[in-house]
Amino acid sequence: MSRPSSPRTGWLAYYDELVGVWSRRTGNRHDAEDAAHDAIERLLKADASVALKARGYLFQAAGHRLIDRWRRQDRAEHIPWDDLDEADQQVLEDADAPVRAARLADDLAKVLAELPPKCREAFVLNRIEGWTQAEVAAHMGLSKNMIERYVMRAIEYVRDRLREHNP
Repeated sequence: MSRPSSPRTGWLAYYDELVGVWSRRTGNRHDAEDAAHDAIERLLKADASVALKARGYLFQAAGHRLIDRWRRQDRAEHIPWDDLDEADQQVLEDADAPVRAARLADDLAKVLAELPPKCREAFVLNRIEGWTQAEVAAHMGLSKNMIERYVMRAIEYVRDRLREHNP
């Protein structure tokens, strides 16, 4: 099966495909874009023989970059805030923090209410309640792939709608 022709040439012709594939595999478009940019940077610094096999090189380099990122994340131990000693909990004095937190919680509730019911349920169970996608799929009677799509759609929607709260 041949790919549709694109007016783009060189590595640019593969950019959208590369980001799309790795976004679906990782569930995180930002990580996929970072990996693609790093792979393209390495391709541009490589010799001409590598450029002849640009597509394969980009996919392999992006995959290695994402694996490295996952390994680094696995090494970083997550310690819940409540388990830290008080001396290790840095607290910044910010009188407006409770007001901003309450506003963010209210806005999040409004944005979640805007989502379609199944999308909202999948997001809440997975991202807020901490259920795995497999558990959510079994609970809702849907496929794991459908839950993944619902969660990603909700994440993008919430991120876009709550952009003003980003520090």
